[in-house]
Amino acid sequence: MLFDELIPLIPRVLAALLVGYLLGSIPFAYLVARLKGIDIFATGSRRAGTANVFWHVGRTRGMMVFAGDAFKGALAVNVAWMLGLPELMALVAGVAAIAGHWKSVFTGFRGGDGMVVLVGVSLAYLSWFILVGIGVGFVAVLLFRRSVFRSSLGILCGYGAMNALNPLRGIDWAVMLGITALAMVVITHNILTNADHRPDESALPLDDDLIIEDTAAVHTEAARLREEAILRQVIPADDEESEPGR
Repeated sequence: MLFDELIPLIPRVLAALLVGYLLGSIPFAYLVARLKGIDIFATGSRRAGTANVFWHVGRTRGMMVFAGDAFKGALAVNVAWMLGLPELMALVAGVAAIAGHWKSVFTGFRGGDGMVVLVGVSLAYLSWFILVGIGVGFVAVLLFRRSVFRSSLGILCGYGAMNALNPLRGIDWAVMLGITALAMVVITHNILTNADHRPDESALPLDDDLIIEDTAAVHTEAARLREEAILRQVIPADDEESEPGR
């Protein structure tokens, strides 16, 4: 019976996946930065996301990107509902939207970390309750602002707080745990791809063989070399050569 009910949903699921991916692929960060003449993929963390635009393009433009990325996550889920998918199954559209943000077809399969898109997906399911997660996450980011994984820690704390307070809100646990699982996937992706601290590729690593240990012997040798250099300037080379014959 269950199998017979799932068969008619397959075309709707595929449609939700396609729409979700295309919505997620809309590169708001890239477009907003381009309006200011900046290539977001050559700036800061080289990620097309809210944080990179906020810190390296402009605060107002960063908030614009936040709104756009959150909107496309929420819209993907709502489109899935309009296609007739059950509440929890519509989460596949949110997954596709995040995947589209990671690997946008419009920017050569480059993108951002997907955290704000995750917020938009959560907004569709949790309504105002997502504000609890945003608030706690923001505080966590401030507390761990020196950590390279501050964004991941903010998401972890935010969704942890919402799960802890869910008995008061009364959201279906299947929905709550599904969204939390998606958040863990986003965090894992962020850590594995080093989204918070992409190194400067222009800085080449030092060769260990070229590193000189700072010791007393090194200082003594340096002083001797400086003394010889000074003597060469004071005593001409021909005088030094003729010295033994005098």
